[in-house]
Amino acid sequence: MLYVEPELPVNGEADMNVAVMVGRRNISVLKTLFNKDIKISFFIDNNTQLSKETMEDKKIYSPYTFPRNIVQYIVILVYEYEIICQELIDLGVDANRIICLGNMETDLFEYRNIFNPEVGEQYRLKLKLDYMDRQIKILKENQHYFEQNYIYEAAAILKNKKIRLPQIAGVEETYQKIILDKCSISRYGDGEFEIMLGNKAAYQINNELLARRLRDILISDCHNHIVAIADDYGTMEGLNEKNKNVIRKYMTEEKREEHYALLDMEKIYYNAYISRPYVIYPHDETEKAGKRFADLKKIWDRRKILLVEGDKTRMGVGNDLFTNAETVERVITPNENAFDVYDEIYHAVAAHGEDKVILIALGPTATVLAYDLAKAGYWALDIGHLDLEYEWFLKGKGYSYIPHKYNNEMMGDTIVADISDPFYEESIVETVALTR
Repeated sequence: MLYVEPELPVNGEADMNVAVMVGRRNISVLKTLFNKDIKISFFIDNNTQLSKETMEDKKIYSPYTFPRNIVQYIVILVYEYEIICQELIDLGVDANRIICLGNMETDLFEYRNIFNPEVGEQYRLKLKLDYMDRQIKILKENQHYFEQNYIYEAAAILKNKKIRLPQIAGVEETYQKIILDKCSISRYGDGEFEIMLGNKAAYQINNELLARRLRDILISDCHNHIVAIADDYGTMEGLNEKNKNVIRKYMTEEKREEHYALLDMEKIYYNAYISRPYVIYPHDETEKAGKRFADLKKIWDRRKILLVEGDKTRMGVGNDLFTNAETVERVITPNENAFDVYDEIYHAVAAHGEDKVILIALGPTATVLAYDLAKAGYWALDIGHLDLEYEWFLKGKGYSYIPHKYNNEMMGDTIVADISDPFYEESIVETVALTR
């Protein structure tokens, strides 16, 4: 509101009488805020239950009952003054007789015959800081109760079918399905979705055939093959906060609708996070991560395996991820744009993959290859960054640089050191589109 400078008493006139609205916790400011010739006649408080009490030996009135003819001004010393001020005006109080210290437009120097301006500015700042502190406490309290109740609120919304969520099995159910039914698996992450949406992935140039194949496989139904997607659409239960925030930033309403348009919302999908046993979870939960890796190792325990990977991926090199396998062989392909030589890769894997567990780490090409191999009767698993996850787990520091292994997810990690490992070299049964 706009204030007109009041007619202040001049020297020699009687002391000025004011009424004050102030919280009890700030009562001490009155001793230094008002000039010595200002008399506080009474206090005003919206809490009508206080009307029979006193404060500083002065009576407390409600805004409806206070005597108006004995004070020249009503001074409001609370931060949220607007409603109080308007209420007084509605009750017939002249706006020019109301001074709101919390109004930052009020020039306290103009009221220097009433206030000490310096003390007034300090108190006004304190009011603002106290208000902000109260709001922060309210926000924290609201967040606490939200966290207690949101699961029930969400359940009610889901019951009324106001929110759609893809149907995604858990990680444990996914690897049990693979082991018990010897199912092949194709995984979809944000890279595969971006390709399907016509956007460029970091490790594969645009290819319409690849995009079309990915769209078809996403909604396919093959008895010995399952499709897995990242469980990013709901609560993300168990993931660490850093990864949750990354997912939240990516999964906008627009992006969610784009995904939903590609998914079969009636289909049961399996969990693509089967290949992420460590880094997306709290890093101090090492026992849980260790069990997830141990469960995965059961898939190839005492079996012959064929690794299909880029020429700098080097799965199992320098760790014991595959030491429980009966034998390890490899088909080596380009690290990037592997789909450009897809037919050659498929034929090479088919030639060496019979009666083996085929483990593929080849980006979106692995998604398609696992499906095509399953259709041909092979057991093929798209395992993504599983070996890197194992390296990070062994180091115990979350994401970290592994000098001799290619990682397309971290800037600079595509620069890979050379190695000399005769066991690695001896495991290579064929290379595709590479000069070695």
